[in-house]
Amino acid sequence: MNRDVSRETAVAVGREHRADGRVSRETSSAVTRRRHGLLAAAAAATIALAAAACAAPPGPQGWAPARTVRVDSQQTVLVAYKAKLFALPNASSNATWQFPPKDKSQSPPSDAALDDLRQAAASAVSDADAIGRIEARINDLRLSGPSKDALKSEIDASAPADRRGKLKSLVDDTLSKENDALKDLKAIYGDIGVAADGQTAYVGTFRGIVFALDTRDGHMRWWRDAGDGLIGGIAVDGSTLYFGTKGHDIFAWDADTGEQRWRVGADGEVWATPTVAADTVYATSLDGSVHALDKATGARRWRFSGAGSGIGSKAVVDGDAVYVGAFDNKLYALSADTGQMKWSFKAGNWFWATPLVRDDVVYAASLDGSVYAIDAGDGTQRWERALGSGVRSAPVFAGGGLMVASRDGRVWKLDPGSGEPSPGSPAVTGETVLADLTADGNEVYVVPEARLFYVFDASREITLPGSVPLPQ
Repeated sequence: MNRDVSRETAVAVGREHRADGRVSRETSSAVTRRRHGLLAAAAAATIALAAAACAAPPGPQGWAPARTVRVDSQQTVLVAYKAKLFALPNASSNATWQFPPKDKSQSPPSDAALDDLRQAAASAVSDADAIGRIEARINDLRLSGPSKDALKSEIDASAPADRRGKLKSLVDDTLSKENDALKDLKAIYGDIGVAADGQTAYVGTFRGIVFALDTRDGHMRWWRDAGDGLIGGIAVDGSTLYFGTKGHDIFAWDADTGEQRWRVGADGEVWATPTVAADTVYATSLDGSVHALDKATGARRWRFSGAGSGIGSKAVVDGDAVYVGAFDNKLYALSADTGQMKWSFKAGNWFWATPLVRDDVVYAASLDGSVYAIDAGDGTQRWERALGSGVRSAPVFAGGGLMVASRDGRVWKLDPGSGEPSPGSPAVTGETVLADLTADGNEVYVVPEARLFYVFDASREITLPGSVPLPQ
């Protein structure tokens, strides 16, 4: 992982080190300074994780989980590595595109920027033939190179004299902003959102820029600056995007334009992708809260603030309950209608991985190195399976089993009823795995911190597949 990226958050949340196979914690000096008011930038995240200190940052870590999308009848896997995103058809290493593009000079500006230039030209020029010539140059525009000079020359030749300067300044300003948007994205940590028709992918970056990308070729449809970094990802619900930021905000944006629909403040950094269920958005924050918001207006329906430390995982909604793990070592079951706690279950360390619910059982993995099967109704333990290493990534169901990847890169298939490992488990990748797992039928995608990913076939005995290298 990019240590420089994580350090700025590590000041607030502390550092992690292993002792006797567990994660030991102690109060950091950064937390102490925050309590004295000397680290205002750490804000609620410092309070939320006051008990957590580290020798290696607890987060943000890893890259976004893989995301599958069907492009022109072909299954494509979107895989992030640091601040890059690759589109890999049929889970191969031959990327059809990458973002940001390898050769940015040959990439066009975003569709939104080109539309703005076309509209400005149409407003400034009355002659239809002249507009057509200018628009042809706009269509040929690239982020750098001679295309800008060609467009400005056409403006000089075709636009009224009193409109030329303004149009050419708009061209310069547009290209400057488009190029700047692609600089130093820092990292892609959170879930990649995909539109229902599969034609657009929404990518949030640690720099705070959100991009809408065409899934066929990766070109930008639009981009906007959220003002603060994204650690969690983008939830897509119809025509609306939902996400949270390090700046203690939860947003709803128009999926077609990126225009803000509403914005709600939280008292802590938002590190997880919001969850949309029916007409409600559920978002967690590092002050130890779960927020239930009206998805149309952002109006607050309830807020749970009973966690003893921060919450960095996604909320899971099943029936009338919301399940969420926290950094106080507890998994909580809340009423979806009121936010009142139904029960809590305590482990030996943080619940950071998003829990999984099926058939009235909650499957939750902890940094204490165990996976727990918990009765969804009353919170009693059904079984525990010790894996020997903490689990940060969310498990998935595939091939009739519970697929789990521990931080040390071992991949397990567990029997959902007993927790017993299937034959072949664990398969050892030898890589650090922090990103959530992704299931596509019987295939399970594992994205480690290295420049590669793995595709496991969960329909048979678990064996280590060959790794798929990501493009340079």
